[in-house]
Order: sequence, then C-alpha cells, then structure tokens
Amino acid sequence: MTASQFNPLLTVKKASIMSLENEIKTLAAAVIALTAKIEGINVAAPAPVAQAPAPAFKPGIASAGPDNIPAPAPVAAPAAMPAAPSFVAPAPVVAVAAGAPFNDPKGLLEYVMGAYKALGADKGQQIQGVLTSMGYQNINDVKPEHYAQLHAGVEALKG
Repeated sequence: MTASQFNPLLTVKKASIMSLENEIKTLAAAVIALTAKIEGINVAAPAPVAQAPAPAFKPGIASAGPDNIPAPAPVAAPAAMPAAPSFVAPAPVVAVAAGAPFNDPKGLLEYVMGAYKALGADKGQQIQGVLTSMGYQNINDVKPEHYAQLHAGVEALKG
C-alpha cells in the first residue's frame, strides 16, 4: 500500500493544492490579458509556463507543515510612483498702458464718475458712446490695456 492509501486526507490536500495552483495561473493569465486589452496594447497571450513539479509530500504526515507547502510565487515589483504634479505660475498681470491717471477698475470708475459730473448730464451721456466705440457696453468690462484709450476719449469730450 502507498502512503496516500493510508492517509486519504493527504491525497485530498495534494489535489486541492494542485487545483488551486492551476486556478491561480489561469486567473493570472486572464488578468494580464484584460489589462493589456484595457490599455490598448496588443500583447500576445502569455506563453505557457512549464509547471514545476509539486513538492514531494512526506508520507505519514497528516497535516502539511513548512516542508510540505510549496513556495509562494514571486511577486512582481510595484509600479513606479507617478511623477509629482507640476504647477504653472499664474500669468503676469498685464501692464496698464501709460497715459491714464488710473490703473485699476476702482480708479477707472472714480475717474469716469468725476468726468460725468464735470461734463454734466447731457454731455456726460456721451461717455457711453466712447465705450460702445471701443466695443464695451459696461464700464466694468473695460480691460486694463484699454484704459488709456478710454481716458483719451473722455478727455476729448471735455475739450
């Protein structure tokens, strides 16, 4: 009689380990194929790996000990960490064209309100004509690079 005939538990364990190994290899091949498909890389199916012989079980031992457990498969090295994100510095502030006595929206609004009061209601309404000639409908929309042009147009109304 053989050792497995004396110990049916040993036969079952050996069969279980072998079927688990085969199942793991099948699943690993499926994961590799799916990963390649997802990444859009045309990878050939992995070549069959020659199966190493199962470790010999010592007869007469009912439970598998450290000598009867096959070595675990080597683990692939983890993928490299992605590069740290890079940040782009904000765009520099556009320099205001020289010639305007203001350089920000608040100064622009104060200047236009003062010019409107100085011109009076009738002539002050012409400031809107200066804005529309520049392509603006609202004083708050004027860009800093057009401040000098607006200033010149309003000053022309004063003269």
